[in-house]
Formats: sequence, structure tokens, C-alpha cells
Amino acid sequence: MSTHRSTSEETTCGPITIVHADEQIIIIDKPAAMLTHPHPRDPAAPTVVDLLRRRYPGVANVHRLDRMTTGAMVLARTPDAARELSRQFRDREVGKRYLAIVRGHTQDQGSITVPLEQPANGEEVAARTDYRTIAGGRVAEPIGRYEEGWFSLVELTLHTGRTHQARRHLHRINHPVLGDTKHGDKNYNRWATAKTGEKHLYLRATELSFRHPRDGEPVMVRLGLPENWMRLLETVGISEVSSTLQGP
Repeated sequence: MSTHRSTSEETTCGPITIVHADEQIIIIDKPAAMLTHPHPRDPAAPTVVDLLRRRYPGVANVHRLDRMTTGAMVLARTPDAARELSRQFRDREVGKRYLAIVRGHTQDQGSITVPLEQPANGEEVAARTDYRTIAGGRVAEPIGRYEEGWFSLVELTLHTGRTHQARRHLHRINHPVLGDTKHGDKNYNRWATAKTGEKHLYLRATELSFRHPRDGEPVMVRLGLPENWMRLLETVGISEVSSTLQGP
């Protein structure tokens, strides 16, 4: 039976929202601008793992989100839980869905299967991202070379877990994520920053489903959209967003 972890269970650990915690796992809402674990290029940067270990000694990550990506993550509190969750991710048994605000009007739905290079060795590996368009919007003002701005809110299902997969795949179909400084459109990014007063990557892990390592019981966490997303969606004319997508 699927379990929806409600916001009534939420606490905080510094800037991290803890959606659920038990003796085996922790489910969090990762904030933006935070690494999942230490990185040699920025060893002094605060990380999810470091902050959580102040309250939960021995916690370990079993997957990661990009530094600027927000949303649902599960971490293990015991070695047995880490092994079982890692196996589920490795065997592609974990369900992962994201929401993104992108440039342009996307098709109603589609599947992106362009192979992606691995940063470590340049080898191309199979990757698949399915998308579904939730709504489209526009603003009647020029953005870069475009006479007016077009936007889409899309739901993404990742069937593989490649580095920057969602961002790179959306770039490949000419619908880059708003706020993506590496794979995005600099003119759209500047426009969004000017409108909102903040730099933000509009990619959020909103759903994560897996089996609890303790007893195999299905677990599903769904996270809504924060206020800064809702304000931008209203600005681009996407105000009719289902209540299930909105945060508390």
C-alpha cells in the first residue's frame, strides 16, 4: 500500500525540511544551492549529509540531486538500509518524478532517449526521460531574440539517473529549464531573475517512490511547489495549477 508522507510530520534541520524520519530512513525536501555530499572542487561547502549527521549520526546518501535542484530525497540511517536502497536505485526500482518550468511550448507528451556522455570518461550511455505538459503560458514582452516569452510547466519521469539528465535532455529538445546556467537560455534566465529578484533553477523533485528497507512496504512522498514557483507561474500566465502541485 502506497504511503503519502504528509506535511504534519515535517521538522527542520537547519535549512533542510525533514518530511519523514524513522529508525531506517530519512526523507527530506532538499533546498537549493546545497550539495548532497562533499565535493573535492568545493570541500568547504555545506552539504545535506554533513548537516543531517549533526542530528542523525551515520546517515548516508544513496542517491543525489544536483546542487541547485530542490525536492525529495531519501537517505539511509543504517548500513542495511543503505545497501537495500542502493540496490533499488541500481536496479531502477525507484520511481522519480520532477516538475520543471521550461522555455517554449512543449508537445503534450514525449519521450527523450538521446544517449548522454558520462562526465568521468566521455562514454555515451543510454538515458530516458518521459515528459508530460501540464500547462503553457506566455508574456507579451520580448525576451532575447523572441518577440514574446513562451513557457511550459512539465512533469518529468526519469527512467535512468544520469548526471544532469533532466536538464540535458530538455536542452536537447530546445526547451531548457529556466534558471539553468549551464544548459539553459541566458536571456530567459536574466528575465526570470529580473522578475523574481532571485537566481533559481526551476527544476524540482516532487515525487519519490520506493520500498521501505525494513519490511518492503511501498513508500511514496509527494512534495508541492513553493511560493516562488507559484509567483513565477502566475507571472507567465499559468495560474490554474492543481492544488496537488501547491505546497502547504
